[in-house]
Amino acid sequence: MMNQNMMRSISFDRVADTYDKTRALPEDVAQKLTNALLAEIAAAGADRVLEVGVGTGRIARPLAERGVRVLGVDIAPRMLARLREQLGPQHTPPDLLMGDATRLPLVSASFGAVLAIHVLHLVSPWQTALEELRRVLAPGGVLIGDNTRSRTSGEWAVGSAKWRELLATRNLAPRARPGPDEIHSTLRALGGSCRVVTFAEAEVRRTPEQNLERIRSRSHSWTWEIPDGLFAERLADFEQWYRHRYGNMEKELVLHVSYSIEAWSFD
Repeated sequence: MMNQNMMRSISFDRVADTYDKTRALPEDVAQKLTNALLAEIAAAGADRVLEVGVGTGRIARPLAERGVRVLGVDIAPRMLARLREQLGPQHTPPDLLMGDATRLPLVSASFGAVLAIHVLHLVSPWQTALEELRRVLAPGGVLIGDNTRSRTSGEWAVGSAKWRELLATRNLAPRARPGPDEIHSTLRALGGSCRVVTFAEAEVRRTPEQNLERIRSRSHSWTWEIPDGLFAERLADFEQWYRHRYGNMEKELVLHVSYSIEAWSFD
């Protein structure tokens, strides 16, 4: 059985006040991301950039500080409000729209650069969103997505599989989120070809207890679609399994992360 909320795109309004703190990139990595995006925007000759899923402006604000004209679209009004609160005289004022990635209220072929970073897994139906991103991209433009990978991502997959097992006992199936191969296949079918640009390498250090606390606090978007009572019930079982798996909950885990973007061009 699927929760009806799982048929909809996910709004981040519930974490608008904590999003920047919990999703921030290391400062040096964030700067390198901005530089990598600026290089792609310049290479495409784009005079205006669209970011779908702009949120609090984690990506858009540094670009606006460098003089880039950004139009940001998001379905979450509180996230957009937080973005506005953080703008200052150093920013080229962005245009902000409430809008759905699957029905962009924008003219076709109107942007030389389109950003869709950390967003497609939150959108339903994501295939329609990709068609919309392609529609608004101007000839010769660039569509930029995320390609960041962790060499220890298998640990995340193991935890996800355990949650699927626990939820299945109550006939609840998590939202099906697209993997990179599915997204790539769809973009290639739309005429796209991809370059991957790696702009930083870093180690992220976290203990199992810290990972568990992030799940307890429901900072991860995948937890929001689980009814509260069911989440509390299954969390107890997950904690028991997780503690048995790791033993020492304060032992530092090291994630080796390769930060990359995908730059898509189209025939």
